Amino acid sequence: MAAYRVKKRDMTTAVNFRFDITKATEVACQFLKREGGSINIMKLVKLVYLLDRLSLAKRGIPVVGGTYFSLPNGPITSEFLDLINSGCLWGAKECYWDEFISDRANHEVKMVKEPSRDHISDSEMALIDAVYQEHGKKNQWELRDWCHEHCPEWSPLQEGRERIDIETLALNLGKREEEVRRIREEAIESNLLASFLARQ
Repeated sequence: MAAYRVKKRDMTTAVNFRFDITKATEVACQFLKREGGSINIMKLVKLVYLLDRLSLAKRGIPVVGGTYFSLPNGPITSEFLDLINSGCLWGAKECYWDEFISDRANHEVKMVKEPSRDHISDSEMALIDAVYQEHGKKNQWELRDWCHEHCPEWSPLQEGRERIDIETLALNLGKREEEVRRIREEAIESNLLASFLARQ
């Protein structure tokens, strides 16, 4: 499978959709519920990345959002992994996550209690179902290998990380150039709106 790369940008011009902590928590709990209440961290991180990937392919926008990176074990959403590791994000006004999901232990997290589904739409629930139906039976290593084989936006690395910008991801999902431009513009607009609302 051929991989597409856009011209490298510096970190000040790269664009991503804003990470939504509340939706990330509710999405994680949906996967935790399907796993019986606990899940391997690598598996959860991969499922959430694949959810955003599928959503971008079908709707042109992610569910959770955030900044994507290639790591040796495959693609990840940086803020989501930070949330798992710390229970909160630096500068966040509310730490919705740690009310519902345990601290990591033995490479797993558990659902402490189930949140109400206030921020996930029916169409997003259908995407969660689709991702879990395809990948739920895989363990973390099988998911890692699947991502290595089927996510051409991922860069093979021995160490460190490399950013996956939204344009590279969209191109590798088969989006046309005009669709990629629209996705980038929508990301910029949604981030500006989120920044404005955060100041209110």
